[in-house]
Amino acid sequence: MMGGMSETPQQSTVKYRLAKHSELGDIADLAAASFVDYPFFSFVFRDAFSGEAEYLKFIRSLLLMYIRAIARRNDCLVGVLDGSIVSVALMQNPKNRRPGLLNYIVSGGWRLPWHVGLGRILDFRRISDDTDKDCFIRYPKAWYVELLAVQSRHRGQRLGSRMIQDCMVPYVRSHGGKTITLITNTEPNRRFYVGNGFTEFLSQMVERNGVTVGNWSYCMNLDD
Repeated sequence: MMGGMSETPQQSTVKYRLAKHSELGDIADLAAASFVDYPFFSFVFRDAFSGEAEYLKFIRSLLLMYIRAIARRNDCLVGVLDGSIVSVALMQNPKNRRPGLLNYIVSGGWRLPWHVGLGRILDFRRISDDTDKDCFIRYPKAWYVELLAVQSRHRGQRLGSRMIQDCMVPYVRSHGGKTITLITNTEPNRRFYVGNGFTEFLSQMVERNGVTVGNWSYCMNLDD
């Protein structure tokens, strides 16, 4: 056992473990492919790029910065199938401080304004703070899911559900946690999280330049 995660194969041979620092680039690749069409990113950044390839490259850089900053103080959990990472969960331990602006800058954030302009980066920072603040205000002792993603070619195989039930929940429990929170911006994800035991506690809209995106907040009580 390591942090509540079994090193023995789960059904379908998925193994769960802590990510290595050398794997963060591969994790960013997986996350970028999973989130390239995600409304939270596209309504701020997509129209700054004329081509899909350049946009994907930027999202990968953005996520790598984000993952590096969070992983400095928190554990990144991965699911491995046949030697390849197929799922990832990045969770904020409530005992640790969240990264500040300086943490993001030294993790590669200083490069991002060159691609999209400082205004978009500041908008994204503001929107990010607005979308997840209720999770931290209402549940200050909860573990917050900063990122949950599955390898694109393995979608539909319940790897996301298994990541939650077989890795994240046991891991949080093993560290004394009793609550998990997260946000999402898509209807399919709303159904997914409810189906995996989360309860929606807030529904709102976020706006930028007249464009709105849905934002929903969830919690899971591990005592239930």
